[in-house]
This record gives sequence, structure tokens and C-alpha cells, in this order.
Amino acid sequence: MRWPLRYQILIPMVGIMVCAIIGVTSLHAWLATNQIKMQIRDQFRQIAHTLNEATFPLTAAVLNQTKGLSGADFVLVDQDNKVLSSTRPDFIPAAVRQNPPGWNQLQISDVMETGDTHFFHAVVRIHQRARTGELRYLHIYYPVKAYREALSNAIYPSLVAGSIALIVVAVLATVIAGRVTRPLQRLDRKVAQIARGDFQPMVLPVRNDEIRDLSISINQMAELLGDYEDEVKRSERLKTLGQLRGAIAHQLRNAVTGCRIALDLYLRKCADSEQDETLQVANRQLCMIEQYLQSFLENKAGHFSSFEPVCLNEIVDKLMSLLEPTARHAGIQLINESAGEPLTVQGDAESLEQLMSNLILNAIEATQLSNTESDSPGKSNSEVRLKLFPGGPESVILEVADTGPGPEAAIVNKMFEPLVTAKKDGTGLGLFVAREIVQNHGGQLHWERRGQQTCFIVELPVIQVENTCVEITDR
Repeated sequence: MRWPLRYQILIPMVGIMVCAIIGVTSLHAWLATNQIKMQIRDQFRQIAHTLNEATFPLTAAVLNQTKGLSGADFVLVDQDNKVLSSTRPDFIPAAVRQNPPGWNQLQISDVMETGDTHFFHAVVRIHQRARTGELRYLHIYYPVKAYREALSNAIYPSLVAGSIALIVVAVLATVIAGRVTRPLQRLDRKVAQIARGDFQPMVLPVRNDEIRDLSISINQMAELLGDYEDEVKRSERLKTLGQLRGAIAHQLRNAVTGCRIALDLYLRKCADSEQDETLQVANRQLCMIEQYLQSFLENKAGHFSSFEPVCLNEIVDKLMSLLEPTARHAGIQLINESAGEPLTVQGDAESLEQLMSNLILNAIEATQLSNTESDSPGKSNSEVRLKLFPGGPESVILEVADTGPGPEAAIVNKMFEPLVTAKKDGTGLGLFVAREIVQNHGGQLHWERRGQQTCFIVELPVIQVENTCVEITDR
């Protein structure tokens, strides 16, 4: 059976307080009862002693005055049970059969009923030697109601104080239980969210205690689980990519090879076709695609076994001629602002060509998408700028800037991961492959927003420290 923590705190505290109040009240009632009985006994002993030593006659007036001081009724009789004086003429006491005690042995214990009223009854000997010296008996009747009122007045304050203490303890226990259980309930909901895959951090409580430490630990756990989930997803995407790469690349290479062969036959057959720039661009594009697909089939995918000097200017000029028709068709100006001096790095020419091609095509597609969504497609200020320049004595920098809207916020932190894209028909592989190539060349790839332009920046070392690297395969 479930026993909430709130009740685990509240019930024991209230139970302990109830037991304490009952115990204290019972003890106080017992002590108060004995104390009141002793007070009444001592009071009537003193009265009996005073009347026994009195030099004045014990008339009804004297007994009435004594009644006013003590609250008890008195009946004075002689040895023949004849009433001599009384505060209650209607009281006819029973005959005294045993020798009553003296004033110093008086006890108030017997309870009797006279009419509708109950009384404590006691009999004491009165021997006024100063007067007649006759032996008389004084009957004392003390109302039980008065005794109970005195007892209630003695016990009632402790009951009230105990009840107030019980209420205070119950309220404090409820507040303390709520202060403990509410944060735990929030932690329980957060753990349930983590179990459902929501790894957003929870708001930390203001108070600085173990609950806050536990909240911090849960946030750290959520962050680690989120990173682990991202890593698992990335590994799954890479695994899926590796499984699909061979089959898709093989089919595409066959199709591209057939298309290129057909185009070569057409170029040989038609002499005028050699002057057709469009056909020449298409042929070069098909050759480049075939090279990329062959790299995939050879399991290169950006990894290579050796470097060689590569002139980046030549690659840029080649890509400008290949991609300029694509940019012109989309209504975009493709501008080359590269430095005039040759810039050479140690690397793999095919991979570096693929790197630049991916970045330029991404820029053209982003700018084209911006033109399509705008009110004036094909506007003259839509452009993609390519800039190659020295970054220092040991590095070369390539910048590809476009006037597109930039990457969406949802993919900013993971746009270099495989199969992540915001494009409707995108594959999510361009930037991933580009990053792999840059990393295998010992360089860096990042992006930034400059005013109304998005700029991807590649920094490659001019001199590669190690000209060889271990080939990584997943065969």
C-alpha cells in the first residue's frame, strides 16, 4: 500500500503530540484530583478544629457563616442524634453508630445522595471543653458538583493548552511535509519527462539544501543523457549512411557513367558540339559526379592515404566555370574575389574540390530559396561571393558568402551532422562531408552571420605536418 511522504511526516508527529497531550493531561488530572481532595480535607479539618476550640455556641448563624466561607452545609447533633443547629433544616442525618474521628483525622470520601444532589459526607467529633464539655457530632456535606467544578477548573487550562499545541503541531507538520513533498513531486515529474526523452533542464529551487543538490544532479543527468542520445542518433545516421552509400553510389555511378558515355559519343559525332559551352559544362559535371561516386565506392568518403600539393586557385577557377551556369539559371551572381597569387596546400585534390563544390552549391540553393520566398524573385542583389586569400604565413582561408536568410534556428547547433537539413529536398550530407574533409586536412570550418549575409569560412594549413595519415575504413 502506498504511504505518501506527507503522511509519513504528519501522522507520526500528530500521533506523538496526541499521546503526549493525553499523558500530560491524565497526569495533571490525577495530581489535580488529589490536590483538590487534600485542599478540601485540610479546609474542613481547619473548620472542625476552629469549631471545636470555639468559645461561642455553635448556633445556626455561626454554621451559616462557616458555610459561606467553605461552600459546605453543616448539621450539629448531640449524642442522641438530636439536631442542635443546621444550615439545611431539611437534612436529617443518620444516627452515628461508630465513634467518629477527631478533627485531625477527618476524611472526605463517602458520597451520599440527598434529594437530587450528591454530597461528600463526613462526621467529626466536637468537644467544646471551654463551654459545656458535652460531646457533639458535626455532619459536613460538601457538594460533589462544586468538587467537579474545581477539578474541571484545574484540568481545563491544560486541555486547552494541549489542544492548541496539537493544532499548531498539525499545521507545522503539514507545512513541513508540503515543503518537502512538493519539490519531490516536481523532481518526479522531471524524471518522468526525462524518461519520455525531454532533456530540458528544470528550474532550480531558490532554497539551498539537499533538494537543490538533487535538482542539480538531475539536470546534469539530463544533459548527459541528451548528449548521449545525440551521439547515438549520430552513430545511427552514420551507420545508415554507410549501409546505403555503397548500394546507392553503385547504381548512381552506373547511370552517370552511361550518361557520360552517351554524351561523349554525341560530342564525337557532332563536330559543332565541341563549341557548345553548355554541353562541355554538362560533360565536366558528369565527370565530377562520377569521381565523387567512385570515391564513395572506394570507401574514401573524405579519408585518404596520401597528400600532394594542390593549387586551390585552379580548383576555384574550375568550379566557377562548372557552377556559374547553375547560379545564372537561378538568377544569382556568382562572384570570385580570390587573391591573384597561387595558394597551394598539401591535400587531396578531389576532396578539396568536393569541399568547395558543396559549400558553393549550398550557398546558391540558400539564396535561390530566399528569392523564391520573396516578392521579387531574381532580384539583382542576390549573389554568392567566393573569396580565397592567405590567412597568415601558415594558412589559407576560403570564404563562401551568400545573401540567403541563413540556417534555421532549429538546426543551427547540428547542421554539420549527417542527414540533418531544413531543405525540403535536401539530403543533409553536404555540410557533413565538407566538415569531414576539412578535419582530415587539419583545418577548421565554421560559419557566421555578417549583416544580411551568411558566410562559411574554411581555414586550411599551408604546410601539412604529416603528409600521411592512417586510412580509416568501415569495411
